[in-house]
Amino acid sequence: MRIATQEQAVVGRLVLINDSAATRWNVKVGAEVLAQKFSQVVQPNAAVATVYTPSFLEKRAAGFVESDFQLSDRLAGRLGGRAEYSVLLGRWNAAPRLALAYQTTENSSLSGAYGRFYQSPDNALLLVQPRLRFEQATHSVLTYQYTRDRQLLQAEAYYKTYRHLTRYDGHSPRNPQAYHNGGSGYARGLDVLWRDRKTIKNLEYYLSYGFLDTKRQYRQDPVAAVPMFAARHSVSVVGKYWAQPLRTLLGATYSYGSPRRYHDLNDPEHGYNQGQLPSYQDVSLNASYITRLFGQYTILHLAATNVLGRPNVFGYRYATQPAADGTFNRVALTPTAPRMLFVALFISINKHNALDLNERPE
Repeated sequence: MRIATQEQAVVGRLVLINDSAATRWNVKVGAEVLAQKFSQVVQPNAAVATVYTPSFLEKRAAGFVESDFQLSDRLAGRLGGRAEYSVLLGRWNAAPRLALAYQTTENSSLSGAYGRFYQSPDNALLLVQPRLRFEQATHSVLTYQYTRDRQLLQAEAYYKTYRHLTRYDGHSPRNPQAYHNGGSGYARGLDVLWRDRKTIKNLEYYLSYGFLDTKRQYRQDPVAAVPMFAARHSVSVVGKYWAQPLRTLLGATYSYGSPRRYHDLNDPEHGYNQGQLPSYQDVSLNASYITRLFGQYTILHLAATNVLGRPNVFGYRYATQPAADGTFNRVALTPTAPRMLFVALFISINKHNALDLNERPE
């Protein structure tokens, strides 16, 4: 199959801001317009002269207003809204948004945000059925942050709901009559970040953890299920050490993602998206050497991913028809290469080149 895709778009935006340091609030008003043409030429195979040429033309206009305000020395916020009209979808949407931040102590703050967001369905879906509706997400976020003397602790809890997600029949993905916006879902979780540049001289490290509980029924999902891209637990450890005698910034990263779900065609009795991939793990290393080349500030950067060569699996591609024993053969989807090496040379062309080679780069 041969597919040629062309997208042309023109976007315009105007923003007016009333901002004065003498007041405790400001106002931002703006408008956006978009004209977009998206088309494809699909030829099933070289032996077939007939081609499929879906296309659509979108014209969209939006207006928004936003105000930052300060209610007291410790309490501030932002209130806004956005309205949008799509000629292609033939629909309006209105999205209110509110955020508040309270400084609990000299070094800590607590903030919360609520907002509604809309987006048009993916272009590939609109090519089949352009008369859909906006997909909607509602976000509620609560964040605590503590920072003091080059140390940062941040925890963020969130709850998100999704409505009007596009669904269609997976057995007949080109049938426009099977498309509708009856999909829905949710996501709730917690993200924690610890950053430390104080404890050990010349060492900066990050520790982050994410927990995600989510289910969605969209696209060709027959029931609500955990999406294939969602890992319930994720961990990241990042370290950067400035080796001053070598004028080199050394770095290492470890990433972990708990087993993700996938739909195993050979295990239908246990439901949809019931299979589990192996956990994702990656150890990457990098180094940045700082010197001068031709009198210019220069950085030689080297990076290597997955240095341990772990065979991470991102999913499986199944045969379209079962084998003689009734099972579907499959091939694991893995990176094209187990490791990747990246080498780059950065040379500054700043005429006022007064950087100290013994200083740690940011």
